[in-house]
Amino acid sequence: DDALALIDHVAFRVTASAIAGVGSGAAYATLKGFPLFKTSVSTAFSFALISTACFGMERMANIAIRQSTTLINGQSKIDPNGSSIIQPTINPRLHYGSHALGGILGGGMAGFLFQGKSLAGIFLLTPIMLGVGKIEISLDEYRTERLKQIISESEDGDQEEESIS
Repeated sequence: DDALALIDHVAFRVTASAIAGVGSGAAYATLKGFPLFKTSVSTAFSFALISTACFGMERMANIAIRQSTTLINGQSKIDPNGSSIIQPTINPRLHYGSHALGGILGGGMAGFLFQGKSLAGIFLLTPIMLGVGKIEISLDEYRTERLKQIISESEDGDQEEESIS
């Protein structure tokens, strides 16, 4: 179950990157007068390969950091209180750390494979991965706030029904 969740996590981001690659390739082909389909598909595959390297490494870094933190702190994965309070699901330090490592490792690998320069890939892709991490944290915070709002509206509606009865 965890393995499928990891695959889905990476696959969603790779698909989004490939779609962005199609748009970028189409814009580049239009600008330079290159064949539209060939350039778009080539750019989409390049984006997908780069994002697979970065997000695959990010997931591995996330697991490694989470496991080492659990071992060092002696924390259990299960909340003993079983609290139902809605909280953000993302730990920002862990999230930014895993995205930075994903950018460094994946960017280094991609930079070496595409240009023979690992540092160029690292310097290009690490800030991009950190930006993606920031977007994911912002979306998680929005989701958390929205869930809190829905629950409070639901509780207010239940109280109104009880006062009417």
